[in-house]
Amino acid sequence: MGKLNSTSGPVESGSHSEAYRRRVNALAVIASAAFAGGILFIGLSLGAYWLSLPPLDYMSGFWELFLCFQYTILPLFSLTLVGVVLSARLDWAEPELRRLWQLAIICYAITSLITLGYHLPENLSLKNAVYSAAEVSSVRITWLLLHVPRVLLAFCIPWLALRAIVIHHTGSTAAEARPSGMKGVSR
Repeated sequence: MGKLNSTSGPVESGSHSEAYRRRVNALAVIASAAFAGGILFIGLSLGAYWLSLPPLDYMSGFWELFLCFQYTILPLFSLTLVGVVLSARLDWAEPELRRLWQLAIICYAITSLITLGYHLPENLSLKNAVYSAAEVSSVRITWLLLHVPRVLLAFCIPWLALRAIVIHHTGSTAAEARPSGMKGVSR
């Protein structure tokens, strides 16, 4: 459907660009929120399970579980990047919206750096069983602690995307889009 026109009823936007915007914005929000929820599940549910295991059992079973959740996480992670980058391109001429999309991309990039710099190498080390029982206990705790910033950053992505989308569609500023109790809060 389209926007409401006060004099003549519904107006069909019908433009290819508006339909495209809706699709890429939806992709940015849905994929990033699903990704954030997926890695929250890994941290809370699998993390609790992993902590309940003896260290060597954790190491021997880690890779199999890692492969199972990657069938969900990797596509969501990839689709998040596509949705956020395409949405950012649409709003690049608007400085306030560009800033929100840039922050979302920065959150994505930091999450990627933590993953590629720490988690992926550790995952491969766990697969290759290179640790003693004492070492793997420490690795497991560090893995889970460094997973926390990934989860927090991942939840920032859909929040920033939604802010940019709301501001675009309402024509308000970021300050006006804040919840009423936060109107006086500065950035």
